[in-house]
Amino acid sequence: MKIGKILVPHDGSKNADRAFEYALDIAKKYNSKVLVASCILVQNQLPEYSTIEEETILERQREAASRLVEILELRAADAEVSFKGVILKTSSVSDAILSYAEKNNVDIIVSGSRGLGGFKRLVLGSVASSLVQYAKCPVLIVK
Repeated sequence: MKIGKILVPHDGSKNADRAFEYALDIAKKYNSKVLVASCILVQNQLPEYSTIEEETILERQREAASRLVEILELRAADAEVSFKGVILKTSSVSDAILSYAEKNNVDIIVSGSRGLGGFKRLVLGSVASSLVQYAKCPVLIVK
């Protein structure tokens, strides 16, 4: 079995961080590249109706995502694992992750079971559930 590219959706949560650690371990074993996707959520509305407040929120999300990707890149370098970080601007995290995985011929997605969403009683978050259901490659869910 060849695992060339491992995609880790990362939102800064502890579960996503555990998934990243699993991905690093897999990458070391198979000499794989770890791709990290951090998403910036945007509303479905026309650009001309955006407000300064919304633009400020988007800029803060972009800055936070950039910092996260930089930190993860350093951790991958420390582990001597090839790394690429991307920031995806989207209104649907699961759709963005699925599309990115398909376009980039990802071999496996390693995802946390839940992200920063508010429904802690759920065993599997909505993004993880969508990935398991719709991904065209294997998906590893990390608790």
